[in-house]
Amino acid sequence: MKNYLSITPLRLAALVALLCAPLAALAQTILRTAADFTLLGGTAISNAGTTAISNGNAGLSPAAESSITGFGSVTFTNGAIIATGPATAQARTDLIAARTGLAGMTPTANLTGSDLGGLTLTPGVYKFDAAAAQTGTLTLDANFQNSVAWVFQIGTTLTTVANSSVIVINLGSNQGSDLGLFWNAAAGAINIGTNNTVAGNYLAGTSITFTSLATGSGRALALAAVTLDTDSLNARGGPGPAGSDWTGGLAFAGDGTTIVLAAVPEPAAVLWLTPLGAFGFVLWRRTARRRAALAA
Repeated sequence: MKNYLSITPLRLAALVALLCAPLAALAQTILRTAADFTLLGGTAISNAGTTAISNGNAGLSPAAESSITGFGSVTFTNGAIIATGPATAQARTDLIAARTGLAGMTPTANLTGSDLGGLTLTPGVYKFDAAAAQTGTLTLDANFQNSVAWVFQIGTTLTTVANSSVIVINLGSNQGSDLGLFWNAAAGAINIGTNNTVAGNYLAGTSITFTSLATGSGRALALAAVTLDTDSLNARGGPGPAGSDWTGGLAFAGDGTTIVLAAVPEPAAVLWLTPLGAFGFVLWRRTARRRAALAA
C-alpha cells in the first residue's frame, strides 16, 4: 500500500514552489474599490483653506455630491470629485466590509489606557476597548520585514493632539512599499490635531476631522462626515521608491470576509528556498531514472 503522507522529492519540489509563489490574496487590497478614494464620506465632505489631495478621489455615498463643499480651494493631483452613484456606493460597501474584517482580527495586545505617543510598536493588531489618544510621536518598527501591517482596533474615538506624528523605522528590503497601516474607529470619530504628520488609512464609524495643517500619507474614509482645513493628504505618500499606499500586509481569507496578516517571505528566504526546490526536482529525476532502470 502506498504511503501518501511520505515526503517524496516531487512533493518537496511542489511544496517549495508553492511557498515561493506570490501570494495571490495580496493582489487586491482589503479596501477593494475604497482604495480609489483619498476621501470618502457618507453625509458630507467639507474643506476650509487651501488643501491638497493626491493620488485618489473624493466621493460621497449615500449623500449627494452637493454635500461636498469648500472644494474651490482644493487642488487634486491624480484624482477628482466622483459624483454620487454606483462607484461611490460600491466603495462604501467595500469600506464597511474592510472595517468589519479589521474589527474581527485577533489582537496582538490590548493597549487600553495607554497613550500612543511615545510608544514603539512592531507589526500586529492593537486593541483599545474604548477611546485612544496620541500625544507626540508614535514609532512603528517594521523590524526589517516586508509586507507587514499595523491594525488599531479602537472602540470609540481616536484623538491626536497638536504636533503629533507617526513615523516608521527599520524598513525591509523594499523600503516599506508594501506596508499596511489601518486605524479603525469602530463606533466613533477620528480627530486629528493641528500640525500633525499622519500616516495610514483612517476608517471611522462616524466622522473624521483634520484640524489645520495636517500633512502626510493615507486616506480618510468615514461613514459620516469628513472635515478638512488647510491640509495635505497623499494616498500614495508613504515609504518606498514609488510611495506606499499603506494597504499591504493583510488579505481576505478564503471566506472573503475574515482578514488575516499575510507577510511575504523576505527575498533572502526565497533565494534560499529556490535552490532547495531545484534540488528536489533533480533528486526526483534521478530517483525516477533509477526505478526505471531496475524495472527494465
